[in-house]
Amino acid sequence: MDLSSAQGESRVLDDVRVDFTGSGPGIRVSGAQNQLQGDGYQVQVTAASANSAVVGVQVEAGGQATLNDVSITTGGSDRADGALVTGTGSRLTLNDVQITTGGSGSRGGVATDGGQAVLSGGSISTSGNQAEALSASGSGSSIQASNMDLSSTATWSGTLVRAASGASISLDNVTLNTLGSMGAMSAEGVGSSISANGVNLTATDGQGVRVTSAALTFRNGSINAKGDGILLSQLYQIPGGVAQVSNSDIVSQNGYGININADSAAADLDNVRITTQGNYGSGLWMPGSNSRADLKCSTIETFGNQATGIDNRAGKATITGGSIVTHGTSSHALYASADTINSPGAEFDVKGAWIETFGRGSVGALARMSGAKVSVSNSRILTHGDSAYGLFASGRGASVALVDSDLLTEGESAYGLSISNNSTARFQGSAVQTVGTSAHGIVSYATGAGVVNDIEVNASQIVTQDGVGILVNGGGLDIRLTDSRLLARSAGQPGTALWITDRAGGVLAGDVQLDAVRSQISGDIVVDAGTLQLNLGDHSTLHGAIQDNRQSARLDIDDSSFWTLTGDSTLNQLTNAGVVEFADPGLGGAFKQLKVSGDLSGDGLYIMNTDLGQQAGDRLLVGGQVTGQNQILVRNSGAEPGADGQRLTLVESAGGPGSFSLANAGKVVDAGTYRYELQGDAQSGEWNLVNVGRNQPLTPGPDNLSTGASAAINSSAIATLRGTWDAERATLVQRVGELRAGTGGQGLWVRGFGQQQSLDNGVGRDFSQRVQGSQLGIDTRIATAQGALVVGGLAGYSQTDRDFKGEGSGKLDSYHAGAYATYLDDSGWYTDTLLTLNRWSTRLDVHGTDGAKVSGHSRSHGAGVSVEAGKKINLDDGWFVEPQVQVSMLYVAADSYRLDNGLQVDAGNGLSTQMRAGARTGRALPLDNGVRLQPYLKAGWVEDFSARNTVKTNGISSRPDGSGGGWYAGAGVTAQVSPKHQLYADLETSEGSSIDRPWAANIGYRYSF
Repeated sequence: MDLSSAQGESRVLDDVRVDFTGSGPGIRVSGAQNQLQGDGYQVQVTAASANSAVVGVQVEAGGQATLNDVSITTGGSDRADGALVTGTGSRLTLNDVQITTGGSGSRGGVATDGGQAVLSGGSISTSGNQAEALSASGSGSSIQASNMDLSSTATWSGTLVRAASGASISLDNVTLNTLGSMGAMSAEGVGSSISANGVNLTATDGQGVRVTSAALTFRNGSINAKGDGILLSQLYQIPGGVAQVSNSDIVSQNGYGININADSAAADLDNVRITTQGNYGSGLWMPGSNSRADLKCSTIETFGNQATGIDNRAGKATITGGSIVTHGTSSHALYASADTINSPGAEFDVKGAWIETFGRGSVGALARMSGAKVSVSNSRILTHGDSAYGLFASGRGASVALVDSDLLTEGESAYGLSISNNSTARFQGSAVQTVGTSAHGIVSYATGAGVVNDIEVNASQIVTQDGVGILVNGGGLDIRLTDSRLLARSAGQPGTALWITDRAGGVLAGDVQLDAVRSQISGDIVVDAGTLQLNLGDHSTLHGAIQDNRQSARLDIDDSSFWTLTGDSTLNQLTNAGVVEFADPGLGGAFKQLKVSGDLSGDGLYIMNTDLGQQAGDRLLVGGQVTGQNQILVRNSGAEPGADGQRLTLVESAGGPGSFSLANAGKVVDAGTYRYELQGDAQSGEWNLVNVGRNQPLTPGPDNLSTGASAAINSSAIATLRGTWDAERATLVQRVGELRAGTGGQGLWVRGFGQQQSLDNGVGRDFSQRVQGSQLGIDTRIATAQGALVVGGLAGYSQTDRDFKGEGSGKLDSYHAGAYATYLDDSGWYTDTLLTLNRWSTRLDVHGTDGAKVSGHSRSHGAGVSVEAGKKINLDDGWFVEPQVQVSMLYVAADSYRLDNGLQVDAGNGLSTQMRAGARTGRALPLDNGVRLQPYLKAGWVEDFSARNTVKTNGISSRPDGSGGGWYAGAGVTAQVSPKHQLYADLETSEGSSIDRPWAANIGYRYSF
């Protein structure tokens, strides 16, 4: 059929069958005025000879054809096309078309020289080598295909879809299946493009898509290829291809997901999932100079040994979101290596991504050689497998950076960072953790001389579970920790924070400098090779020992920084303007030794531990000169020295203009019962802890008692307990009110009391205590021939708070119960007898001269008895005077306890006998409302004859003594507000040789019934 009239014609033909044998087209529409339309076309064209070219339907020179329900079959020739549209203005539309070609080089649908083809529905099948299902070439040529199946059964070369020389092909909802080795689609040349939406492509034995200096847009589809999923290549001296892929899956069985193998080639991926299955494969392979890959919310996963998530040799990859996961030995997630000829560098910029490797020897992110840069921020890196590293940097100009991210390695010898050969690394706001035997946090090494690696750690932490924090294995290292933490553990216990050693093979360790600013380092430091300059500045801390086996380590501590020495340590030089603390020796008594082979300088503080009872302690050895005004704060156990005149050496030196002095309070050390001082020996260069002027037996006293001993003696002295008991006992009128007033046979009373006391027993340092408590009692009145007998019982509680004047505090809880009998004679005489049983609970909490808290707790009991007698003499006008005498005794049982610093306290029993003589005078004032007031004044003298007991501290006896006398004076009032109700109050002050009471107050209420 031929429509090529010069005048032009438009024909509508349905149900057409064309069987053509020969050369040329079976149906031909040519010329701008010629049009063909129709339904139900069956076209069979067969070449007359093997060299003949045939076409099923051909539209040319501006012709137009629209055919529906079309079947085209070609055969008999290696160059047979199913449908061809050529020339500007030519257009061929085929709906529901079935095209089958069988010869080599045959094509299903072709558009050339500006022709346009639109195919919708149906299928195209080719079987010949180098055959094409859709082929468009030439500027302005285009093919649009939708809802179709394209397939090729040829097992050699051939491409299902090909756009070349500026042509474009658009695919929508198309399925491609090819067995050929050339792949499924190809776009070639500047201006050529393929746009695919909803395309599912399978290339059983070849590539998915080749883009050569052309463009590809691929959306909402899938690519499953044996070779590369997408290959971006280039024509000579022309920039490489460009691919935009979104919402799609790419699978490569034995190649790269996307191969960006051309200069200036680029791939933009959005929500793309790439999977590779073979060894040596890569999700993205970027050897092209200045190539580019931008990934957003995309996933790359590789399965196979020595495969790579993204292998970047000369381009820049930007990753935002998504994940990179590899499975296999030596399969790295991100690999930047600027090792191609004339490479401008290889860079990664990663934000918000998940990076994970499964396999031995795999690296999360790697940069090697000059120009290789990896920056990972707001992301997470995980590696699982032995010898797998989170980060790797090697070569001058290579760098890695981890910003606001987490890094975790799991496996033996799985390092957080491996850095070598003059490369750099930076951590900012990140956390690095390693789990596994010999899984070091950072390993810095060199393969030759002249290497100094550089690391910055800012606001980050590096934590190892069973590895060295920082291992320097040959070469030098400059590392700066700012606002960061380095925590090294070995099998979960404190480990080695820094280890410097030579590398096997003869590469020697060089100079290592570690600067810590507002940072914490936990773990030992071991220098087996090279040199170390360690600087602690701006509130930095080091918790660990230093083992300078080369005598080449120098430590500088500024005035705000702190070193806690946890084991024997050695240094070449120490400049300390801050604090060096020897760690607590613990129960095993493991004291430490710090040896400085060179000079010691600075005006620093040294906190040292001693046990004078065992003549052992921490020691500072200085092989060189000592300069500066140094201080020592000594923390001693509570144990007592075992012999007289002993001394303990704290510092040995070769001399120098420097000095040491005690930083303890009062420049003395609490040691068992006594206090000790520090003395220097100019000839020997030693500084010793001694009890100056101790001539046995030395009497314990306020000037030489340790803080703990003074507090214990004061707490256990019978004179101290007597002060509390006196407040509880009181006098008759203070306790129960005016018994002569009121009516009724029984009485119920309650009393509250408080006192401020200042005590000095001559042994412990003077102190004060405040007593406050309450009592409840009940009694009954028994009439006698010439008076009345009142018999009752009482119970009470008081709390005594002690102030040891700048050294700490104490507390006494007193529980007591008792009975009393009071006889009131009608003549004015009276006697009052009181018996109490007491239980005391004592606690003390003080701070030694080293600032350490010392605590102790004890329980004791006792009993007291008091007999008071007097006579009330009534005078005129309601006045009265009442002379009194009172004798009381307090017994305190022995008690033993130990302070938590080891000081043993043994308090002996004791008996305190006291006598009071005095008088009160007052006046009874009846009021009109029936209330009867009785105000009074009082004064007298109190004498204590035996308020002393023996208190031993670490076996050293002392006799705190509260004996002596003093005056008292006060005023009070009783108020009988009704026959049944009485109120009473009393205020008193006193001053004595061993106890003063600035004030003492009582208030009570009695109910008679």
